[in-house]
Amino acid sequence: MVAAPGRPGTAARWLVTPDRLSGIGRGPARMALGGLLVATLAAALLVPAASTPPEFLHDAIVATLRHGGDFYDAARDLLRTESDARAARALPSTLAVVAAALPVWGLTVLVAVGLTGLLWVGGLRLGGLLARSAGALLIVSLLAFGIVATAGLWLAAPHAALAALCSAIALVARARGRVMAAVAIACAAALIDPAALVTLAAMGALALLDGDRREPLLWLGGFGVAALAFALHLQALGATSLPAAPLVADGALARLIGAAFPDVPATIAAPLLVLAAFGWAIVADPLGPRVLALLVAGVALDNVLGVRSATLAMALVAPGLALTPAAFATLWRAAFDRRRITVTRVVR
Repeated sequence: MVAAPGRPGTAARWLVTPDRLSGIGRGPARMALGGLLVATLAAALLVPAASTPPEFLHDAIVATLRHGGDFYDAARDLLRTESDARAARALPSTLAVVAAALPVWGLTVLVAVGLTGLLWVGGLRLGGLLARSAGALLIVSLLAFGIVATAGLWLAAPHAALAALCSAIALVARARGRVMAAVAIACAAALIDPAALVTLAAMGALALLDGDRREPLLWLGGFGVAALAFALHLQALGATSLPAAPLVADGALARLIGAAFPDVPATIAAPLLVLAAFGWAIVADPLGPRVLALLVAGVALDNVLGVRSATLAMALVAPGLALTPAAFATLWRAAFDRRRITVTRVVR
């Protein structure tokens, strides 16, 4: 008598394709369940949540541009008294110039169009991961939650919100086979907020790992254009004496949790982030590792050169929760299924 391996039946009925845990053995399944439980409890007890600091300098520069001022002259003057000067120094003129050229409501309309586009394109793409209509409805609802969170971030930190919005659109657009469009959108995000350079780098690295020859070059080209623009911005801004105040008191992970799950207590939001990351990690679709890579790279590279990249994946965090039931079903069946296969020999 031997133990039957965990079967992917339940997971396959929830997901369109079996997850990455299909066929896992009993021992590894129990270790994975234990590790997930420990990680979830540790996140609930140890990881706080924090809000992204507002971009006060952006509003002041836009007001100056509307009265005929110059971006770099205004930035140099305002940076000397800005408590968050290191992060503000990294933000180029793109968004401020566009905001100053449009009516007060104009940029809000453009952002609303972008959020609606993400709901439409992302809903079609993410809904296709689930085999049941209930699952598709759940993941689209969680995407809507992420979009509302992104809209809330826009009110306080427009650069960070637009970088997160464009990064999410780039990920789902690439997943639908539109690589050129995805590169262009991610490059536009990096021209608005250099934090999105992380998006271009992560997507290019995964394309390279996939063995594709053409796609990594496209991402590298977009990265080169955006990095050159960032370097020219820093050169134009020149050496400016900055206040000695720290950039952000709270950590990158805390800001990601606060942005992805606004108004949710940290003891609940932090475990949700762990479960969402686990959901994206186990899905076999190429979108899964890309969302996970952006999430991890954004937190790991946050504050490098003063850019805030922690919230780049915030719009796609919550939808990962809809993918965890399949993983739990697979692990549970593999870890605790006691069915046996009995082999009977018949001698004639």
